[in-house]
Amino acid sequence: MLRKPRLVSDVTRRLSAQGGYTLIELVVVMALLTIIMGSLADAFAGATRSQTDQVARADDQESAREALERMRTDIHCASGAAAQPTLDSLGNPTGTGYTLQLSVTQNQCSGVTTGSNGVQWCSVSVGGSTTRYAIYRTTSGNCGVTDAVFQVDYITNLGSITGGNFWSLPACSTGRLQAVTVNMPVNRRPVTRPDATYDLTDTIAMRNAPACP
Repeated sequence: MLRKPRLVSDVTRRLSAQGGYTLIELVVVMALLTIIMGSLADAFAGATRSQTDQVARADDQESAREALERMRTDIHCASGAAAQPTLDSLGNPTGTGYTLQLSVTQNQCSGVTTGSNGVQWCSVSVGGSTTRYAIYRTTSGNCGVTDAVFQVDYITNLGSITGGNFWSLPACSTGRLQAVTVNMPVNRRPVTRPDATYDLTDTIAMRNAPACP
């Protein structure tokens, strides 16, 4: 009777003793890998969204600061101001925003361009929203999306601000100059992220206005 060589016999015995993975084990491992990979993907996606949101918020805030600086120059130059609801061609409130009318004469101040109607700043509701407004500047006397220069977006209502009225004229003390208070809260998601509002506020004197009696 022929006998297998010892070496072949040993190899055969060792191979036959090796057990593979069962189907259940493979399914469990795949499920665990899916959970782990899904968690990692969510973490990376969340980090990307957070970074994108931070960049957008920084851009919005910078645009608002630049708009306020331009507005500050116009108000400093003005001899008078009035804030009122934006009116249509018939003189009726449009319900879509407010207009700051500044009395500025031609060549009155260096760096300020004006027209026969002075300078107007206005807020315009974006898409009929009651929480999102864009701000424009013009010298045409007709401040709006089609006739004015865009300045900044994502200005929202906050607290006592209603209807996009981001300007007010505080009471003026005797001997002091009349001022305009500007309050521009910036937030892309004011409803879902009210805590992320950047409130830009300043009270600016009209240097060419007469002293209050």
